[in-house]
Amino acid sequence: MAAVRKSHPRFRRDGVAPRIELTDDDVTVLRHVYRHRFIRADDIYRLFPGRSEDKLSRRLMRLYRNGFLDRPIAQVDRFREGGSRALVYGLDSAGARYLKEKLSAPTSSADWKARNRAFTRENLDHTLSVTRFMVDLELACARRDGVAALPLDEILKGAPEKRQRLPQPGRWPVEFQWRSARGEVHIIPDAIFGLRAPGAENRPIRTFVFLEIDRGTMTIAPARHIRESEAFVYRTSVLRKLVAYAESYRQELHKLHFGVPAARVLLLTTSAARAEAMRSAAQEMVINPMKLPPGLFLFGVQDSAADPLAQEFFNAGAVPTRLLRDH
Repeated sequence: MAAVRKSHPRFRRDGVAPRIELTDDDVTVLRHVYRHRFIRADDIYRLFPGRSEDKLSRRLMRLYRNGFLDRPIAQVDRFREGGSRALVYGLDSAGARYLKEKLSAPTSSADWKARNRAFTRENLDHTLSVTRFMVDLELACARRDGVAALPLDEILKGAPEKRQRLPQPGRWPVEFQWRSARGEVHIIPDAIFGLRAPGAENRPIRTFVFLEIDRGTMTIAPARHIRESEAFVYRTSVLRKLVAYAESYRQELHKLHFGVPAARVLLLTTSAARAEAMRSAAQEMVINPMKLPPGLFLFGVQDSAADPLAQEFFNAGAVPTRLLRDH
């Protein structure tokens, strides 16, 4: 008679956890989860195309029950809504400790479960949108000879030591003047990545991108009376974000903080109409007045069915372009 597979509660560790010896694949899973902060199980399956999803699912369960991985409680509502849902994983304390002690990863000694509990459903959904794009990008690169995605930790190897030691190395302040007010905004891209591809005469192509995933809830451009007043500096909007990135470009802060020659800003949103509204605002209120190259900003719709390297985005001048030409 076949053995019956025991089911366990999704969000509670019951009984004694089975002993586990970490495999190379387990460590790779921990690295992926740490890099992305949160990741759906189905995205993990895509990163291991040669593995059985059923066996990988059981392995994720073991990592969870042994405290290497966590299942953030903010996802509970997904299962109350019914239907099929992929579990979401984050790093737990044992996983963070292993990466720090064995692989010298710069993980903190914080209570990771407590940090995971602090995430709201909205924050979790946003993080998962970023993760989905980055996984799509990694897989798109893997399908192309010689093309590689460069994550932030790889980029930071060429950054000043002071930046590498910061608790949030992907965050930096930008001062800018608006009307008679001087403001400071801290830029925190949703992701920072590079792309490396073969080029002519054995000179590789390298491009760097600051990624922003827009969930469609932020005001694109405030009313004229706000834009023409000092209040603009203190109110969040897509336009203020664009102005901050534009000032960062003019002050060459990408070179100062990350040691990269140039970087573009890719803004992905929820619909073509919203992407066009953002593009128009960038051209009329940022690119033209500040006399900046239209290719500084790229706009598009996040599409999980699309290949990020084949997808066409539009620069501020409405010219279609790709992240890498001819790839």
